[in-house]
Amino acid sequence: MVSSDGPLDNATIASYEDLIGLHIVNTSLGAISTLVNILLLVIFLSYRPFRTRYVLLILLNMGDLINSMAIVLMGLNRVELYSEVIETKQMPQRYPIDCALELWLIMKLIGDILIPVATFWMGVERLVAILYPIFYRFSVDGKAVKYLVVPGISIFFVICSIAVAFYLSFMEGTDHFAQFHCGRKAAFGQGFGVFIYVCNITCNVAATVFATAAYFKALKLSKTQPRMQRQVNVIRYYLLITVLSTLLVSLPNAIALFQIYVEKVSDLLSKPAYWMQTINSGIHFFVYLALNKEFRGRTLRMFHLSNSEEISLSKKHSPDGCETPLRGSARTLTARTS
Repeated sequence: MVSSDGPLDNATIASYEDLIGLHIVNTSLGAISTLVNILLLVIFLSYRPFRTRYVLLILLNMGDLINSMAIVLMGLNRVELYSEVIETKQMPQRYPIDCALELWLIMKLIGDILIPVATFWMGVERLVAILYPIFYRFSVDGKAVKYLVVPGISIFFVICSIAVAFYLSFMEGTDHFAQFHCGRKAAFGQGFGVFIYVCNITCNVAATVFATAAYFKALKLSKTQPRMQRQVNVIRYYLLITVLSTLLVSLPNAIALFQIYVEKVSDLLSKPAYWMQTINSGIHFFVYLALNKEFRGRTLRMFHLSNSEEISLSKKHSPDGCETPLRGSARTLTARTS
């Protein structure tokens, strides 16, 4: 790492002092989010019915945990860098590949891709379960498609995206310096940064549309099929997660795209965007706690806050809370799960 020629002016120094405050807040939020996601992962993995039922929620949880840890490491890294700039009054210079090899950036990249992909599959799964109940029951629910194929495709997409990112960074070589504080665009180029923004917006918005369609379809069917109320309850927290992702992640990404192709927006809009995305990674635990009765009961029992008996899962119930008939015609199956 080398330093730029000449000392920085006082106005520039003052701007870095403001950025230190911004990242201290974001690092604190990231630390809280990390602890919350560790707790959530323990709850999911320590209870076998949750491990089999909430495959996609666990995938999302892992993405949130990686993203939260990356935010903490990023915050610490940038506070150290900005403090050095303030002390030396010189701006360090780094090459794109130097940025690409930062651990926090690699972790952030994984989270930035895995989270929207997992959210997208959540919307798809709920819509398929409602519109094609027979297909879902016999070909998806409890089958390799749900436990291996979908997570496998998601992880493969993440790996391919990271491989492309590093290829772009290596192609940049040492022809020019990157912004010293690094970031996706600095390490991998503006084009890849735009890809991440578009991926987040597309996946989250699509998941919201799918979950909304599934929710209203299930709500309509529940009027004539009481058992469908279970699906309504499940889709409710899926829907809330997708809506929160759209508001807290897709909206800030849309603002970032606007700044690239139109004009820079006020710091009053752009700076809180960091916090919004961090909050989104830590809020899902509270969504489950509020809207998932069994999750709430399991959590309270773990902390000895409830003496109620363990809620048993009948073998006649699918992992998604819908009755799975062991015998009967396709007509009976449709009536029970559609």
